[in-house]
Amino acid sequence: MNKVKAILVDDELNARENLRYLLHDFCSEVTVVSEASNIDDAVRLIEKEKPDLVFLDIEMPEKNGFQIFNEFDKIDFQVIFVTAYDHYAIKAFQVAAIDYLLKPIDISLLQNAVKKAIFRIEQNTKDSRIKILQENRKSLQKIAIPYKNDYAIIAIEDIICIQADRMYAIIHTIKNRTYVASKKLNYYENLFQEEEAFVRVHRSWMVNTNHILIYSKRERQLKLTNEKLIPVSKGYKESFETSFTS
Repeated sequence: MNKVKAILVDDELNARENLRYLLHDFCSEVTVVSEASNIDDAVRLIEKEKPDLVFLDIEMPEKNGFQIFNEFDKIDFQVIFVTAYDHYAIKAFQVAAIDYLLKPIDISLLQNAVKKAIFRIEQNTKDSRIKILQENRKSLQKIAIPYKNDYAIIAIEDIICIQADRMYAIIHTIKNRTYVASKKLNYYENLFQEEEAFVRVHRSWMVNTNHILIYSKRERQLKLTNEKLIPVSKGYKESFETSFTS
């Protein structure tokens, strides 16, 4: 296919320059045709340039990156979010973004995101936007959490349970992996409030109901797919049973 026309949207000049250099050096199939420092300018440029791809920051003055989706009747360009903040990951995928890159940008992840964007652009069928949204809701919902010196990108469906640990949360995933996140459990409860599978069962535990093997009403205890036994407290018992059995 012809070169992919891209627009960079970020309120920080240094961030735009860095991304432009990375694309030039490592993603030769992308041509940056314009740049914007805010959403209003980005909308005007998109209408003028008709880009295939928009690299979009999220936290910007006046309007954030998600608001760009309200400015068009039809989104006929692909979006890759580029941000310094990990807590927008789920929402980014829910609006059918191609990918979600964290600053500082990892070159291999950037290249993979561009490859996915090119595939979507080439596909470009009449219902591709709907298909992308459905695919993201089913299998591409992810969360990024600080892990060691990097970020771990975890599929939500792989999360078995989340445990409170004072000012931190321990995320237990498949294959017996655990990640310590510098957020309280309440943060993840709010983050997953639209995810029906995630239910608070105790002041120290939230579980993914898709990973429940056994619920003992007598002992008020859950057995999960990772063999953990999780208590269900009196305060959460009724709401858990309602959500789990409905």
